[in-house]
Amino acid sequence: MLLTIISFLFVFTIITLAHEFGHLVFAKRAGIAVPEFGIGFGPTIFSFKKNGTTYHLHALPILGYVKIAGLDADDETEKDIPEDQKYYTKKISQKFLPILSGALMNLLLGFLVFSFVFMLVGIPAGISNEISAISPGSEAAKIGLQAGDRLIAVNGQNYNNAEDAVKVIHQSPGKEVRLTITRDGQTKYFKATPELNKKMKIGLIGFSLRANYKKVNPLMALYHGWLETWGLIVLVLTLVGKLFIGRLSLFDLAGPVGIAQITGQYAHHGILSLLSFMAFFSINVAIINLLPLPALDGGRLFFLLIEVIRGKPIDIKKENRIHAVGLYVFLGLLAILTINDLIRVFR
Repeated sequence: MLLTIISFLFVFTIITLAHEFGHLVFAKRAGIAVPEFGIGFGPTIFSFKKNGTTYHLHALPILGYVKIAGLDADDETEKDIPEDQKYYTKKISQKFLPILSGALMNLLLGFLVFSFVFMLVGIPAGISNEISAISPGSEAAKIGLQAGDRLIAVNGQNYNNAEDAVKVIHQSPGKEVRLTITRDGQTKYFKATPELNKKMKIGLIGFSLRANYKKVNPLMALYHGWLETWGLIVLVLTLVGKLFIGRLSLFDLAGPVGIAQITGQYAHHGILSLLSFMAFFSINVAIINLLPLPALDGGRLFFLLIEVIRGKPIDIKKENRIHAVGLYVFLGLLAILTINDLIRVFR
C-alpha cells in the first residue's frame, strides 16, 4: 500500500510539474508576467525570486502550480503588475503557446521517458514463455502457478512461440485447458478454466509472460519512442471518440483510486516499469487536457478560436465563469469515478 501511494504521488507530481513548467516558460516568452511557481502545498519552507517570479517549495512537495497574470482579472494581488504584462491584454498569437505548452510538455515528457527506457532495455520484441506475474485471486493463483514458471505446452501441444500458446487460452473461455509447466528443471502439469473477460471477450487465467527486448542504438530508441508516443495519441483519441458516441461507458474509466492501484502494480515490477507507465499517463493527460471543454486548456484554446472568428476577445471574467462551471462538472465526474473505483475495490 505504501509503495502504491508513494509511486502514485511521484508519477502525478512529475507530470504536473512538467505541465506547469511549460506554462511558465512560454508565458514568460510571450511577455506575460508569472508571479508564482510552486512545488507542493502547505507552509512554504523555501522560496526565492528571479525575473519577477517567486519560486516556492512547500512542506508537502506533492504536485505543483503556476500563476499566470491576467487569467484571473479579479485577483487583487496582481494590481501592481503592468496591464501590458497580463494575459487578457495580449494578442492571440501571444496567448496561444502559453496555453498549449502545458500539454506539449506532457507529450515531450512521455516521448523522452519512452525513449530513455528503450535505450536502457531495448524495444519490445515479442514475449517469452516465462511467467512474470500472477494476478491475486485469479485462476492462475488458485491452481498454484508461480512467477518464474515456464509455459511449455497447452492441451499437450508444444509451442515454440509463446503468443500462440496464449492465443489458445484466450480462445477457451469456460473450457478446461491443460498446461505443461517447467519449474526448477522439473515438469509439472496443471488444469485451469479460463474466465471470460467481458470487455475484451477472451478467456484469461490470470498470468502475464515476460517480454523479450531487442537492444537498439540511441537514434532507434528515439524513433521507437516517437512511434510509441504517436500510437498512444491515436489510441487515446479513439477511446475519447468512443466515449462521446456511447460505445464506451464512463464507468469503464478509472478514477484516482483506480489509477493509484495501476501505478502501484507497475511500481512492483521495478522502476523502468513505473517510468513506462508515467510516460503512458503523461501522454493521456496531454490529450485529455486539450479537449475543447471548459476548465481544461483545450477550453481556453477554444475561446481563442472564438476570438479569431469574432475579431475581438471575449471578456475574461465571462470566460472564467464558464470555466468555473466546467470545473464543478469535472469535480462531479471525478467523484463518480472515485465511487466507482471504490465499488470495484470492495468487490
